Amino acid sequence: MKPKKSIKSYIYERDGRRCRFCAKHLQFHQASLDHYLPRSKGGTNDIFNLILSCKKCNKLKKSSIPPDFEQVMIELFKTGVRDGVIRASLPQFSTDEIKSLVESVDRLEAINRYVVFQSKTHRLYVKDNRIIKVVHIGTQTSAFL
Repeated sequence: MKPKKSIKSYIYERDGRRCRFCAKHLQFHQASLDHYLPRSKGGTNDIFNLILSCKKCNKLKKSSIPPDFEQVMIELFKTGVRDGVIRASLPQFSTDEIKSLVESVDRLEAINRYVVFQSKTHRLYVKDNRIIKVVHIGTQTSAFL
């Protein structure tokens, strides 16, 4: 049986083995994970909020909020779904339908109990790297995990 890839290994490969801030090439043991939106500011441990960072940049960033955090989190969310790291177990949607809904996401709506990604037609509620609820905007219908 093949060992399960660690979160750090996935992010190391996803981010091209480079620090997200200074683009320095990193050996695996040099790399640290950073919460792009700091936990102290409401950031989660979801894979779309974790990025590869060198120790120097991680220390310099401290708990500041990068101005592009929403766009980065949206893009990393889409990448996580494409890579199969973020999944949905909603029987009313096929994997292709979920992927299509995710690709249309264009904003981060809320970060509280869930992280809510939104498109013009749907809201996707995410917690612990799982899409747990999809709501069609403009109707009362929704799908829960």
